[in-house]
Amino acid sequence: MLTGALMGCVVTASSQDGYFTTYGHEIYKGELELSFMFDHTSPSAFKRAQGQRNYLSQMPELEYHPTKQLALEFMPEMFQEFGTGISKFTGVRLEARYRLFKNEVPLNPTIYFEYEDLDPETRFKMEVSGWIIPPYQESGNTESEREKILENRLILSQDIKNWNIAVNWINEIDTRTGFTAFGYAMGVQYKIFADDENEGGYICPMHPEEKSDKSGKCSKCGMSLISKSDEKKFLTPASLSFEFIGALGDARNMGIIPYRQEHYFQPSIMLHMAKGNMLGVGFALGLTDASDDLMRLMWMKEF
Repeated sequence: MLTGALMGCVVTASSQDGYFTTYGHEIYKGELELSFMFDHTSPSAFKRAQGQRNYLSQMPELEYHPTKQLALEFMPEMFQEFGTGISKFTGVRLEARYRLFKNEVPLNPTIYFEYEDLDPETRFKMEVSGWIIPPYQESGNTESEREKILENRLILSQDIKNWNIAVNWINEIDTRTGFTAFGYAMGVQYKIFADDENEGGYICPMHPEEKSDKSGKCSKCGMSLISKSDEKKFLTPASLSFEFIGALGDARNMGIIPYRQEHYFQPSIMLHMAKGNMLGVGFALGLTDASDDLMRLMWMKEF
């Protein structure tokens, strides 16, 4: 049974285009991001019966975009449970995303690969898949072994004026057995632009008031001005996102049986502040008895 972690933040953030769990297609060459993601989780009745109590989970993230099409990430994770004194570092995730086309095309297909080396007690929800209660008899017992998972996603994402629509199909493959669990993430996002998104010219990413009709340097900080049409994210003081994420069973039994699976509705807001700082706040509201409830927070710094 694979039950991964959900969004992280929510995103997230420009690394997830302002989403917490769903990934879009935007990748910016040369961008370096450092983020810290925090979840406060109230476990489902099913997990409480197994002994879980409310807990905090964290995931620092370091992301770099060496090209306009490739993004790389390193993500360690940990949690602390209230009232029990349990605190554990649960492992790391290594991620790569590759956008198939440099320029905008319909649905902007992007492929995603992530290797997870995690303790079975991992708590941070980057995604969900498989079953909480399988509709079949499980064989073998690998609960004490570390999870070594290869996750891949097909990401489809489309901008329509101020809106973005994104859909992710998720496969999580257990590298020990080859067994695959399935999940999904989908979202719609509204970006609140500071200026007309169709306005031409150049702007300083650190000082948006510094504008020019030609390329050059910012008079305040000396940074190169960037094209508004190419880098619309710098004109986005805030974005509102609404996501649905959940599990779709596994290779043995694929399907939707809500009381046996996690499914969530996740609204969030991302605020883009001065000097490359961003703050995201969101909630993952469980839609089934097997689902938790989460409050999510993320701070990100772009360099």
